[in-house]
Amino acid sequence: MSKTAYFHGNIITVDPDNRVADGLLVRDGRILAVGGREEVLSLADGDTELIDLEEKTMLPGFIDPHGHITAVAQTMLFLDFSGCGSIGELQEVIRQKLRDDPPKEGEWVLGFGYDNTRFPGQAHPTKFELDPISRRIPILITHASGHLAAANTAALEKLGYTGEGYTVPEGGAVRTVSPGSREPNGVLEENACLAPEKKKLIPGPSPERFLEALGKAQELYASYGVTTAQDASIDRNLHSLLLAAAEAGKLTLDIVGHAVQQDAFALLKDERTPKRGYTGHYKLLGGKTWLDGSPQGKTAWLTRPYAVPPEGESPYYRGYGTQSDRDVTGFMAGCLERNIQLNAHANGDAAADQFLRCLKAAMERAKPSKETRPVMVHAQTVREDQLDEMKALGVIPTFFLDHIWYWGDYHFESVLGPERARRISPAASALKRGIVFTLHQDPPVKMPDPILAIHNAVNRKTQKGRVLGEDQRISVMDAIRAVTINGAFQYFEEDLKGSLEPGKYADLVILDQNPLDTEPGQLKNIRVLETIKEGKQVFKK
Repeated sequence: MSKTAYFHGNIITVDPDNRVADGLLVRDGRILAVGGREEVLSLADGDTELIDLEEKTMLPGFIDPHGHITAVAQTMLFLDFSGCGSIGELQEVIRQKLRDDPPKEGEWVLGFGYDNTRFPGQAHPTKFELDPISRRIPILITHASGHLAAANTAALEKLGYTGEGYTVPEGGAVRTVSPGSREPNGVLEENACLAPEKKKLIPGPSPERFLEALGKAQELYASYGVTTAQDASIDRNLHSLLLAAAEAGKLTLDIVGHAVQQDAFALLKDERTPKRGYTGHYKLLGGKTWLDGSPQGKTAWLTRPYAVPPEGESPYYRGYGTQSDRDVTGFMAGCLERNIQLNAHANGDAAADQFLRCLKAAMERAKPSKETRPVMVHAQTVREDQLDEMKALGVIPTFFLDHIWYWGDYHFESVLGPERARRISPAASALKRGIVFTLHQDPPVKMPDPILAIHNAVNRKTQKGRVLGEDQRISVMDAIRAVTINGAFQYFEEDLKGSLEPGKYADLVILDQNPLDTEPGQLKNIRVLETIKEGKQVFKK
């Protein structure tokens, strides 16, 4: 039996006592012992590999509680607009693609990551900027939030948005050239581009290219110290691909899947579905639905109007929901009846109201006998009274604290205004109530970087230097728990992962600095040196 002993380091165990040890022994992918250096080394034998940490810091492997690893893989095959500071720069990226690698017949030009808040005037690209590049080749580029897209005329035609008589899926919107017009301007919101019947019209990569990209995506996650990833948008095709990858031994990280609403119950009846146990590092744990959109895209559903409404909307515009209470309650009850975990995206506080209202109705209908740990994804503008209800119902919020760094100034100045912006992702309020919460980046919206999540939960500082909610800052240790043991709890895996204790998997990350001793403003500069999954190295800097 192979053993590895780590010693002479700061080993932050994240156990119930938050101990810091200086020795850890691994045997066959599991932690055998944690404690003092001499104690651990006394258990070594002639076949034990000895690794001197040289005062570096070890933590449990980070757990991604909300993201889309297959979308990260797919975006690796798309054009990247994240570095564009204007629509002109975006246009040049597309032109360069057409010059250097023109698409084959039937292929589209697909891109991801443009952020209109970085553009002069904060305008979205429209067909009027994309058509001069090509009117023949469909062009579809997705906003950094993942909740909007811009299309040229060729793509609009393929998606069925032509003429006067087109229909838009419920929970979506097609922006038009002027109020009262039916002519699309090319900007598509929510289900106008995300509904399953629209997504299937967009050609995807071959299975071979997808699996190659999935390998690169796992390498990316591991470089940030992540040992358990999530995919919250599993449909039938992705489920089949991930099962095939798992069975072929292509998965190096654990991937937890949540199936999209229309496929969830059928997939979770599949006898090949792993459910709460893994098959080759993949399991399908529950179902996922969306109740609203994105605050930075101004499609999140609020109870009070946006500070600055989108162009063409009234001063009373509050965004919108994507489903009726009847449909949401039905889906939630179906999850509870089947003992599968519910994940529901709710950014705005009106969407959070719907989540809680429908969950209570679903619990009355289904009367679940087991703990299901429902998850409110983002919970970005939840109010204090809603946190009280979440506590009572056992809801786990997973917060996207990086919004403060990337879009906090925009929220303050344009989306929510000062009062509400100071309360986004209220982690301290959740902590005071004893609510278990997690932190995520929603990749590919942003990279799966839990160290940055820790930094933002502790500092809550925007790029302009504003502190959004000093009273909502939390300690470094509480932030570490949110990306380790709390993530394990969210996945029903707290007995296997999330802390460095005997018997648990040797999912480890080694850092160049100790976050407990680092100046708070410098936390984001900590670097991952090595990531280990079940005792095997999956990344080394």
